[in-house]
Amino acid sequence: MAVTLQKKGSLLLIEGLDASKPGEYLSDSASPTTQNFFVDRAILTKRAGTIELGDPLSNECMLGVEFVREGTNYNVRVGLTKIQYYDTGSTAWSNIGHTDFTGTTSDLFDIAIPLLSGKQILVVTNGVDAMRKWTGTGNTTALGGSPPIAKFIQEYQTYLVAANVQGGTDVDTRVQWSNTADPENWTTGNAGTRDLVEDGGAITGLNIFGNNLAVHKLTSIYLGYLVSTSAIFRFERKATGVGTCAHNSIVNLPTGEQIFLATDGLRIFNGLTAPGIDSPINDEIRDGINVAYRFKAWGVLVKEVDEVWIGIPIGSQTSGETVYKFNYVTRKLYKDTRSLANFSWQAAQSNSITWDAAVGTWDEQIDRWDETSLTSLTALTYLGHTDGKTTYISNLSSSDDGIAIDAFWETKDFESEDKRLCRWEQVELWAKGGTVDVDYSTDEGASWTAAYASPY
Repeated sequence: MAVTLQKKGSLLLIEGLDASKPGEYLSDSASPTTQNFFVDRAILTKRAGTIELGDPLSNECMLGVEFVREGTNYNVRVGLTKIQYYDTGSTAWSNIGHTDFTGTTSDLFDIAIPLLSGKQILVVTNGVDAMRKWTGTGNTTALGGSPPIAKFIQEYQTYLVAANVQGGTDVDTRVQWSNTADPENWTTGNAGTRDLVEDGGAITGLNIFGNNLAVHKLTSIYLGYLVSTSAIFRFERKATGVGTCAHNSIVNLPTGEQIFLATDGLRIFNGLTAPGIDSPINDEIRDGINVAYRFKAWGVLVKEVDEVWIGIPIGSQTSGETVYKFNYVTRKLYKDTRSLANFSWQAAQSNSITWDAAVGTWDEQIDRWDETSLTSLTALTYLGHTDGKTTYISNLSSSDDGIAIDAFWETKDFESEDKRLCRWEQVELWAKGGTVDVDYSTDEGASWTAAYASPY
């Protein structure tokens, strides 16, 4: 009997994660399960590690932001009770004096940066305590004008807007705004309120969308904008049936869209509707999400790699440790793990990073000699953790704060194209690095056999 030899073409494993169908039906370049990999110029590489920045907080790191006032950048983190900024002179986190917050880890913090007397101020709320303000020097003080205690705040043009009002006069459908250009006046002038009661349900998120204010509920998204009448704001309900379940997961994309976590997975709002993301991964998110802690999901835009990262509590996780990375250019999705991650933000690094800061040998470095990410003023991605630590992602690190990164990529189930009996003669793999193991499975991933392990 004649034997037909077939040679499979080279594959670039760049199609991302696809858990929507059995392994044998996937695209050749897709993966049914992957973790901690990054696609760099169509080459699969292990993701960068993290380095701890300064000492940890004494409790959970709830929030972080870059605050710019009069040309000075402040990298600020908010703990369960404390607020700190990173002092580049002493290379340590410095306490910003204030009355301790009294909320719990179930009370989300939020930050807005409105104008007061023509200059930006940092305003913090946790839905429990009175709003606090900071001007970049000294201690925080209570925001004047008897503002509402609110879960969510957002600067919008010359207004400070609060939503989901708490603190004894709970109106979870309410949007309230300050007077024009005066976040310390909530009673006179153009200050006002609007209760969004058309579909019932509490407000679950607040953000900007283009020139509008986006107000989320579980089952709808409203767009608000200024009008030249005594109403000041007008709100129109757009997407119906969907909205965010996690305020901090709302991220605006350079494509003019807004991504967020809904109760049924990741969705993208285009101004009218909010369909599920193109990547076929929402089944995995919907089936695995920890419903009790989904409100603690977070998101961050990482423009330097054309991605948005959404950290979601999956399984028994109580914070966003499973990170779904959506490339808004290729519309592909990948997945990382970030232990104890609770929030993420970007802030500019103050000094250039030298090769002397690299850990390990020259051959172990995964960065380029003149990589932009090593220079000053380049945005770094920071992670706040439930154990109080703050880390930043660095291409000079191949581990997470000293802990080895477990990365793997699993291919689809390959079979003969014409369904005939066949025998695999050879598989070639091109790889470089310290250690790489290759296993194969003939029972759809139920068990694995080592093909070879490094060093080979």
